[in-house]
Amino acid sequence: MMQRYWVCNAAQEHVHIVQKKGYTQVNMGPREPLAKMNVGDWILYYSPTIYFEEACESCQQFTGIASVTDTRIYPQGNRQPDHWRRNVEFFECTPHHPSEFIGKVSFLPKDTDWKKILQKPIFEISREDFAIIAQKILIPNQSKVLLY
Repeated sequence: MMQRYWVCNAAQEHVHIVQKKGYTQVNMGPREPLAKMNVGDWILYYSPTIYFEEACESCQQFTGIASVTDTRIYPQGNRQPDHWRRNVEFFECTPHHPSEFIGKVSFLPKDTDWKKILQKPIFEISREDFAIIAQKILIPNQSKVLLY
C-alpha cells in the first residue's frame, strides 16, 4: 500500500497531549479521517492556536510530526464513544511558521491565503511537500531512521 501524507489542524496544547499519549484524533474525533490512514502514513500537525478554548492566542506553526503505527482505530472511551483515536509515533521537532514554506510547497503557492488553506481539519499533501517541511522541522539524530 502506498504511503500517504497528511496535514492535521489542532491546537498546540492538543498536539502536546496526543504526543505524550501516542495517538492521534482528528477534528474532534470522527472515525472517517482515521480510516483513510494506513500504517506508515505520516502526519504533519499545524496549530493555528496555542489553546483550544482560547482561540485568540495565536500559534500559527507546524508543531508536530508523527507516523501511523498500526491498523487499530478505537473509541476514546465510555465518556465520549464517538471520539476515535489511532496510534502514532511522534518525532521531536522544532515549530516553524507556514510562511517559511510559501512558494516552496505546492499546497502553499505564492500570493495565497495560507491561513485559509491550513484551517481545514485534515488534508492530504504530496510526499515532496511533506519532505520539504519535515527536513526543516525535524530535530536531527533521532534514534529511528525516518523513511518518508
